[in-house]
Amino acid sequence: MKKNMPKEVIFYGDYDRSIKISELEKIGAGHDGIVYRYNDDYALKVLKYNTQERKDRNLMTFDKAIYLKENLKLRRITNPKDILLDTDGNYAAYMMDYKDDVIKADEYRDVGNFTCGDLLSSVFELQEDFAELTNKNVLAKDINRGSYIYTNDFLYLCDMDKYEINNRGCEDLNKRALNFVIAKLLYYEMLKNGSFDNLQMRQLANWVKKCANARNFIGELDREIVEIGDYKYPISEYTKQKVKKII
Repeated sequence: MKKNMPKEVIFYGDYDRSIKISELEKIGAGHDGIVYRYNDDYALKVLKYNTQERKDRNLMTFDKAIYLKENLKLRRITNPKDILLDTDGNYAAYMMDYKDDVIKADEYRDVGNFTCGDLLSSVFELQEDFAELTNKNVLAKDINRGSYIYTNDFLYLCDMDKYEINNRGCEDLNKRALNFVIAKLLYYEMLKNGSFDNLQMRQLANWVKKCANARNFIGELDREIVEIGDYKYPISEYTKQKVKKII
């Protein structure tokens, strides 16, 4: 059951600080919460469901938010930075770093116009982040296209709500999740290169699946870009050549 959304939230551990939701700019919404911009640097996600339903749906519970806030130092994944309560003292929201999405913004920029160097920089930092998740027994889950944020320094991931904590032995699954993130990004760019028939679409989907399960997908991606010899080579051109090799 969706609960009534609070009109005001208070910082956990700093009860003198509060935020009136009506004064914030709404920047996004999903099935589990509404996201607002707070000041210039933060995004505030106000949660919809009650405590039990968040547990049942594996959403962002209080314990999970606290764990992700206190145990992770990430560069490319926006994890909780602060926890907030409603005026009755119930867990109601969490705060994360705000990332300006230049793909959705007024100054629209196409993903393909970024460079292969931009891609690799993001990939290597995400690789470090996913290793950090594994070291802290956190399993990345439910990453989809809506989880991607493209800023001026390229790719970030948001929405850790369905990540699982205390998941030991998650290394292989996290590696596959990261491979899938990168392969699916390239897949979306490949689709911009024309119309594909059903067979070709299956070939591209199978390529994504193969990449997700490959042990050295990121190493091979790095090697291919090094062979191009130009880190300023546009991603659009890279995917245009890549799709020809796949189909």
